[in-house]
Amino acid sequence: MKSLRFIVLISLLFPVIMQAKVLIFTYAYNRPDFVEIQHKTFQKFLEDEYEFVVFNDAVDSSLYRQIHAICVQYNIRCIDIPQAIHDQPYLPREPEEWYHAPAVRNVNVVQYSLNTLGLAHDDVVMLIDSDMFLVKKFNVSRYMAGYDLAGLKCLKEGVTYIWIGIAFLNMATMPNKTTINFNCGRVGKVSVDAGGHTHDYLVSNPQVRARYFDNFYINCYGGNTITSRAHNMQDAKYNTQLLRRLGFNTIDIDLIEAGAHRIEFLLDNHFFHYRSGTNWNHQSNKYHDAKTRLFKTFIQKTLAL
Repeated sequence: MKSLRFIVLISLLFPVIMQAKVLIFTYAYNRPDFVEIQHKTFQKFLEDEYEFVVFNDAVDSSLYRQIHAICVQYNIRCIDIPQAIHDQPYLPREPEEWYHAPAVRNVNVVQYSLNTLGLAHDDVVMLIDSDMFLVKKFNVSRYMAGYDLAGLKCLKEGVTYIWIGIAFLNMATMPNKTTINFNCGRVGKVSVDAGGHTHDYLVSNPQVRARYFDNFYINCYGGNTITSRAHNMQDAKYNTQLLRRLGFNTIDIDLIEAGAHRIEFLLDNHFFHYRSGTNWNHQSNKYHDAKTRLFKTFIQKTLAL
């Protein structure tokens, strides 16, 4: 009888165990093409069972429809961001802050996704910018084994926080998970970017098991330089030999040497960051047309591996 009860219990629990998966949240504003590329790169390189969820924050009605159409085409769950959250202080704001500033909109949608879906999940939630792409085989569950959260550590005037562009939150183990927020604004007297208020969470939960990863920022203007705090490199002149020593493959190096401007590789070069994909810094169409051509050639080669 005990054996039978045990078997019944396991049969009831097993489907729950099997349903556990990595939830991936991205936030689409103006690049429907990026949604399709993210989908294809996750399919190719992510080794976990996962669900990719797109939060549609487009203001332009045509872009809004295009984002939904891409999601329908690939059977991706698409959730509308209520635009009303941007017309009020969804997160605490300083009096001088503009509610529709790019960083403010960014933290609003991230926090909305956590509040409405992410915090209730029982596995890892990956937060990822709309212009961030997985480009090498990666297993989130293995990477997060023994850790509660992971991300790129930022330090500004004594304030340590996790950047919002890519982060992993283990909702099954994070202590006091409902208290984390990725707000920007000000921590004390220090002005912080999106994610800055994770400082408060890290300070209040010193027991949290955090894992931090590296990044390489590459600037092909002004002398071809590469910067990485993790590798103690400040604007080092790069060349092919240096790039190979740093773990870049031939396809990565082809992109860099082709002159792609202001790009970034993160987490041992597993993730590629187009940077400023929403064009918050108001670059010209000519600039993005050229950068997108280089990027899509890079992605085509990467997916063909």
